[in-house]
Parts: sequence; structure tokens; C-alpha cells
Amino acid sequence: MDTTYARYLLLVILVTAATAALGTLLYISTGGRKSGKKGAAVSGRTKKVGPQDVIDSGNVSVFFDRYRNAVLIPYVPDLFGSGKATADIIWLDMPYNADDLGRAVKSAMASCRNGKPADSATLMRLLRAPDWKGFSKGRPSISIYCRDRRNVMLHSTAKTQEGVYVYITKNPEICLPTDVSNAKLGESVLELLKRCR
Repeated sequence: MDTTYARYLLLVILVTAATAALGTLLYISTGGRKSGKKGAAVSGRTKKVGPQDVIDSGNVSVFFDRYRNAVLIPYVPDLFGSGKATADIIWLDMPYNADDLGRAVKSAMASCRNGKPADSATLMRLLRAPDWKGFSKGRPSISIYCRDRRNVMLHSTAKTQEGVYVYITKNPEICLPTDVSNAKLGESVLELLKRCR
């Protein structure tokens, strides 16, 4: 009888200890945050840079309409090495902030890794325009690319009478590290938007 009771007590103690340990681990893994503030920053902690936050390659053009709604078009080399637009287009409508824009640029850059060139008809359907002239009318564009896995280059552009976008300067106007924050990347794009012609 005494050994049965002792075994019962030992089992209760083990279950209680295991439950307490599990609760502590869950509390630590969530950083002590309350579920009502999902994703809220915890003071005293710094955000680790993950692989999704680093731009290792890619080529994206960001087009803005007069209301500052953005369309991000990723490009990949075709068989002849020229840049061809992919179908992985991202629409970013106002209101958005610099962080949102930077995150969208990183997403578009990442899509270049496995992107496939889109044919003209598919591209125009995705751009909701009858042709390139119709889409590009009144839209300034910022070009962003990374080729060396170290720097993200940004160019403002000017649109020629033929409807072709060309860099305003020969050298990149802004050069950022590949682990640039979303907010800084978005701010840089918006800064260059003022220089487009």
C-alpha cells in the first residue's frame, strides 16, 4: 500500500515538473510576448538578418503611376542574355510605407532566381494594359539590380520619345549593401523617384 502511494506521488511530481518545464520553454520561445501583440518588437532585442532579408541577385524595375501606386517587374536573362520580364509582377497600391516598398522589392528580387521570361501577351494581361506604350505612359521607373552578391545598385531613369527607359547617370546613384533593411531600401527608391524624368 505504501509503495503504491509512493509511486503515485512520484508520478504526480514528474507530470507536474514536465508541465512546468514545457510551459517555461513555450514562454521563452515566444519571447514572453502576449498573443494580442503578435509580431510586436521586444525591447532590448535586435532582429537577426535571415536569408530572406539578404539580396544576393536580381534585376527589378519599379514603375509608379501619378498616385504613387507601384508595379514591380522582375527581369531575367533570356537565351541571348537580354533582360526579359517575368510573370512574377507585384502590385503595391497606396497607402504603403518605405518598409512595405522595400519588402516588395526584396520579394521581386528573390523571384528572379527561378523566374521564367513571360511572353508579351501574358505580360500585358498581367500589367492590365493593351501594350507597353499604354502601360508606361506617365510612369517613371527606378531600376534596381544586384550582380556581385555584395551591392544593390539603384538608378533613376528617363523615358525617351521611343518609350525606352534609360539610366540618367552612367554610374549607379545609390549603392546599398545586400543586407539593407526594408525601410532603407524603400526610402532609397522613393528618393530616386524625385529624379526621374
